Amino acid sequence: MTKGMASRQANQSKTAMAATLPCEVMEEILSRLPVKSLCRLRCVSKLWRFLISDPHFIKMHLKRSSMHKVFMSFICRLKILFFDYEALFNGDRDQNSAVMNLQLPVETGSIRSAKLLGSCNGLLCLGLGERNVIVWNPCTREYKKLQEPQGEGDGSYGFGYDSCNDDYKLVRIIRGNGSKKMINVDVFSLKTSSWRRICYGGCKFDLLDPMGTFFNGSVYWQAKRGGDTDRMTLIVSFDLVKEKFRELPKPDGSFAAGPMLGVLGECLCACRSEFGKDVELWAMKEEGAEVSWIKLANVSRRTEPEYIRDFSIPLCFAKNGEALILQGGLKVETYNLQENRCRRIFISPYEISEFDGVLYLESLVSPNAYDGSHGSIPRTGGHSQEKVGEVEDRLERFDLD
Repeated sequence: MTKGMASRQANQSKTAMAATLPCEVMEEILSRLPVKSLCRLRCVSKLWRFLISDPHFIKMHLKRSSMHKVFMSFICRLKILFFDYEALFNGDRDQNSAVMNLQLPVETGSIRSAKLLGSCNGLLCLGLGERNVIVWNPCTREYKKLQEPQGEGDGSYGFGYDSCNDDYKLVRIIRGNGSKKMINVDVFSLKTSSWRRICYGGCKFDLLDPMGTFFNGSVYWQAKRGGDTDRMTLIVSFDLVKEKFRELPKPDGSFAAGPMLGVLGECLCACRSEFGKDVELWAMKEEGAEVSWIKLANVSRRTEPEYIRDFSIPLCFAKNGEALILQGGLKVETYNLQENRCRRIFISPYEISEFDGVLYLESLVSPNAYDGSHGSIPRTGGHSQEKVGEVEDRLERFDLD
């Protein structure tokens, strides 16, 4: 028997096995697989293709997904890299092979730079050149090119998920023409595939971060209060559902200006770092409308060269419990919060070219989901009585790797 015949018989066997399983059991099995395997399984049968493309299944898989990577964009360079930090920690890769260059999904032509505008549920939002914006799922290789926003000015961006309307939104915030108290917010909806502008009066702040941090339905930036001579800083959030701004206090009055916000675990976090001093890591706590901050740790670090700027951005917790921190725009460190120590795991390969970093979660979420390109399957209305253990036993029978 040839290798091709054996492969076809194996696929037929899997398809026949799948046909005997209730829909709910197939979902249980498939939702535990990585995106790479699911993309291959779409080709097994029409049933599996529709099941894996079903919005209900995509959300189910998203809740169970645990494959994280850090994506980086380099200032003034047309480079997007992804960093498999867990493979580095596990010893599966060294520092060189854990970082890989990612090919952009569009023709770049005269475009000379790419920048991260946000990441949410497996979708990356990228700015290409001056006016081009795409929303891209690197795992499935699907992307959507957004219409150019109206008006001049680069502004500050934020990207996230509106759970009430089941919509992904990109916001661009710029100061109104000739007004120190007027802010224009351009909102792009993936669901309607269009921009709309909202004008807010009485806003007495300027955003300092070019890319906001999405957390729990809102995008957060650090902001400056008052005129150019007043450097008083605060934290501002924009609720993607209510589309309203909210001003929040900083952890304490001595926090300096700088891009210091990020998400660790289930908390919005802030870092304060000064040359020659420990890094302070704080977590935000919300009780109703009240906001407070809890200090998580003081982490000692060595003195850095002058060309490394003085800020730290929380990225995520690794599986070993250490916090990944983007330090000075030039390197990534891990902080051991129990032992209050840090170690460097990545430094920019482009001499002193700075980079931004975001956490990316592998998923099946499609930027074109609202365009009618994804089908759905009918549901039986019943629930399978199979136990999770029995489902896992069936999962072992599938040779996907």
